[in-house]
Amino acid sequence: MKITLRSKVLIAVALAVLGYIVLVPDDSQTVEPSRSGARPAEATPAVKRPENAHGTDHKARSVDAALRTSDRLVKDTAAGALFAAHSWYIAPPAPPPAPVIVQAPPPPSAPPLPFAFMGSYKAQDGNPTFFLTAGDRVYDVKVGDTLDNTYSVDGVKSGQLLLTYMPLKIQQSLAVGIE
Repeated sequence: MKITLRSKVLIAVALAVLGYIVLVPDDSQTVEPSRSGARPAEATPAVKRPENAHGTDHKARSVDAALRTSDRLVKDTAAGALFAAHSWYIAPPAPPPAPVIVQAPPPPSAPPLPFAFMGSYKAQDGNPTFFLTAGDRVYDVKVGDTLDNTYSVDGVKSGQLLLTYMPLKIQQSLAVGIE
């Protein structure tokens, strides 16, 4: 009987199926590999192999190593990172801090005048008297007078009554309309 190519292929397939049946354990002996990466000793399926004269079967050992699926498992984190998005963007460096400018505090200033001009009276001797109000008080002042130990009346110039805030020696003016 002549062996054809077709017969050779069928024999090869039959031997492969037979080898699979003999070498792969049935479902009752299969142990699930651990997902944590640590493999206990009982997690590797044990398949009995015939031993040769020297005590071990090298072919069987290599087949066992090839069939162990626990060695081929990849951690879930590594598999998830396989198609993770990556960016080539590099953030620009932070700008240098702005220089701190220390400014001197502004010079002290006088408070706004608390007085309002109410009117004036010029006596026969030629020195005018000015009537000023602050809140509900009325002051009658002449040039040279001091108001509440805070303001001094200095004079009249260009329709303005000149008053000096005494604590800071700052001169202020109040419109009176008299030259």
